[in-house]
Amino acid sequence: MKTQPMTEARFVALAEAWGGDLRRWPAAEATSAQLWADAHPTAAARALFEARQTDAVLDLVPRLSVSSSLRDRVIASAAGVGLKARTAWPGLRRLLWIGGAGWVAAACAGVVFGVTLSRNLAIEQQVDQVLNEAVAPALDDTEWLS
Repeated sequence: MKTQPMTEARFVALAEAWGGDLRRWPAAEATSAQLWADAHPTAAARALFEARQTDAVLDLVPRLSVSSSLRDRVIASAAGVGLKARTAWPGLRRLLWIGGAGWVAAACAGVVFGVTLSRNLAIEQQVDQVLNEAVAPALDDTEWLS
């Protein structure tokens, strides 16, 4: 995003919008504003001073807080017209369900694979055992005959 060239009017407008501290300005604007302020120190000092004065007055304004009775009345009136509270992330429940279903599917696939593999291994072990038992007596008989 390309910023507009910095002029005195633009600098003053940005100072009025973002305040007298260049650190609170958007990074792209602060960089060009600092370069302009270095080139025009008197005009920049005047604009920033006025912005800092406005900041100081705004800092004196007390912070408003909502009373619990007003909050309860607003919630009750919203519920009265059928409004419901929004979830923080509407798609989160669906995402968690899909993620959980994925874990279940992976676990089931692992169980099926494990059962199939163990069944095949058990069959192979039984075949080996039968062959060993079939060959072993034959060897024993030949030893007795000799």
